[in-house]
Amino acid sequence: MVPDSGMTRSPLRLILIFIVVVIVPLTTGIYAAPSVVPAPKVGVIRLYYEIFDLSAAEFKAQLEYARNDPAIKAVVIVINSPGGTANDSEEMYLDVLKTRQQMPIVASIDFLAASGAYYVAAATDEIYAKPGSAVGSIGVITFLPDAVFIEEDLLTTGPYKAFGGTRDGFTRRAETLKDVFVSAVAAGRGDRLVGSFEELARAEIYDGVRAQELGLIDGMISTQEAIARAAEMAGLRDYEAVELYPLTFADEEGDTGLAYRPPQLDLERLWAMPADLPPGMYYRYMELPNR
Repeated sequence: MVPDSGMTRSPLRLILIFIVVVIVPLTTGIYAAPSVVPAPKVGVIRLYYEIFDLSAAEFKAQLEYARNDPAIKAVVIVINSPGGTANDSEEMYLDVLKTRQQMPIVASIDFLAASGAYYVAAATDEIYAKPGSAVGSIGVITFLPDAVFIEEDLLTTGPYKAFGGTRDGFTRRAETLKDVFVSAVAAGRGDRLVGSFEELARAEIYDGVRAQELGLIDGMISTQEAIARAAEMAGLRDYEAVELYPLTFADEEGDTGLAYRPPQLDLERLWAMPADLPPGMYYRYMELPNR
């Protein structure tokens, strides 16, 4: 039997053992936890100005970043856009639906979410705006091709090969896309939608108050409140709101995101009429000049 020296029962020794075995690992874990398990974040994507191939690619890249970053638990899309090309708007709509399978997505309309921009918003879980926001314009604009003509020196295997079809055919395609657009809004809004198919198909633009009455939005709150709502939907209490643009493109631009500031909105550019758009289908709102 080993004689008891008294040291094994020394209070000082027990305290030292407790500090080494319990306190030190616990303290180390508390300080190391943020780097090992990052704090949850709500990612912010800003959809500003026209929707076209480049802006759609940047938008989708940010959604992909959100899906691949385990710290991103929800996304808020801040919208100031008149819409744009039909194909790019539809691509963005589908990508929002894909991301929505992984996390809550909320749309926050600032000044304008019209046509293709509202198409994108319709894919989110919830849509919020301000009383003075411009919302809607659910429809299609078609820039028609040149009228069909005969070119004797041009040989084609079909009468419309050089034109893509008749002007009447473009009109019918626009009508089909309008139906698809309205159906997408109806699917996204579900039972919250009050406006009828016929009313929405008029392609009117509404203020936030009327948009809420029609069920096009879920309420009128600020962007910060929309971020808080997205965090609530994700079950977050302690979180950080982060801009996804500098995080997504940090390697290309050398920007860590710490000094990033969202671009200031140019209202004149936002409402400007487009110029030199090629023939095609557009989900875009345009204020035509009075004649």
